[in-house]
Formats: sequence, C-alpha cells, structure tokens
Amino acid sequence: MSTCIYCIDNDIIKKLATFQLFDKTIQLFYASYGQVNILETAKYKFENDWKKFEGGRSRKTEDPVINYKQVLYLTKTLPNILESEIDQEIFIQLSSIENIDPGEAMLTSCAIKFIQNNKSAQIFSGDKRFIKALANVSLPIIQQSLNHRLWCLEQLVLKNIEADGFETIRDLIVLVRECDKAIKNVFGSGLNSTSENSLPTLKSYIEECRQEAGNLLNPYK
Repeated sequence: MSTCIYCIDNDIIKKLATFQLFDKTIQLFYASYGQVNILETAKYKFENDWKKFEGGRSRKTEDPVINYKQVLYLTKTLPNILESEIDQEIFIQLSSIENIDPGEAMLTSCAIKFIQNNKSAQIFSGDKRFIKALANVSLPIIQQSLNHRLWCLEQLVLKNIEADGFETIRDLIVLVRECDKAIKNVFGSGLNSTSENSLPTLKSYIEECRQEAGNLLNPYK
C-alpha cells in the first residue's frame, strides 16, 4: 500500500525491538523489511555492546533488559545504507555540527537523497539531541526536504497504542521500560499505569520534542 522508505537509527532499532514493537510499527506504516534502511555499522555496534554485557564489562544500566537477540537479528537482516546512497556534500556539512554524529549525518543525507526520488520517505530517530541539532542547521535543503519527515520514539509508541490499545502496549513495555528514561516515566506505575495518567505524559514528551524540532517533526499528535 505504501512506497515509503524509512531510515531508522540505532536507538529506534534497540528500543522498538526490546518493546517487541518493531514489526508492529513497520506494519502500521505498511512497510516491509526491504524498505527499512539502517546504518551498516549497527550490527558491529550491537555485537560489541552484547559482548561487553555478556563479559560483565558494560556500565549501561539498561543492558539487562535489552533484547539483544532480536536487535542483532534485525541489524543482520535489514538493508544497509550504501555509500552510493549518500549525498556526500550534505554528509560532510552535517558531520561538522555538534550533536550530530557521523552515523546520524549519514542517515540524514541518505534520507534526503531518497526523498528526491520518493516524496514519502521518512526518518525514525530516538535521539532528541540529534533532532534538536538538525532543526537548527542553517541549510535550506534540510528544512525543504525534511519538513514533517521525522518521527520520535514517543510518537511511534503512541501510534502502537492507538492501533492495539493502551493495555496491550503497556504490558509489552513495562517489564523493559528501563531501556528509555522518558518511556520509564510514562509507565512509571508499571502494570498499574493507566491511560489517564500515562497518555498525557507521553504526549507531553512529543510536544517537547516538537518545540525543539519545529517543522521537522511529523505532525502526528
């Protein structure tokens, strides 16, 4: 039904996989694995993170709840962004900006090139520092190409809630909510969390992101 191409960052892969929402989310956007593009370095990063955790060398408090088995499966299955798909000029400019790392610069420059051929291409990002930094980039092509193209993690969680119901999604997330600070706050009462308490908090995080992202964030909620 859709011809969208999605560029998804490492944070989104890790958290949606851990929430057991990756496949559900892709289905909500009428996309297939073949339309989801990730960084080639993702598999190496997560393999290294897994080895550190297994070896007792990880200092990340969220590691005990991360579903590394699913994360590694996704990073070895999803298409990788190729160097030929990158706008090198934009990549170089973005790489020099604070709070935009080389991977995010690559993801963004690839998305912009995709958008030139497919007006419905999107970016999913779980890094709010990156989103804020991107919104402040003074390159006209950023605002022109990425207008309403970005989705943050909280929007994707909300979209799943609206599709499958609050309690269904809550029950998937609460046991692993430690993997994200904002989501932990949204479901702070665990299995006792209610839509009346959680949804306003979730939407407040979306609004906060929108204030920083401006017109780059998708208008969903």
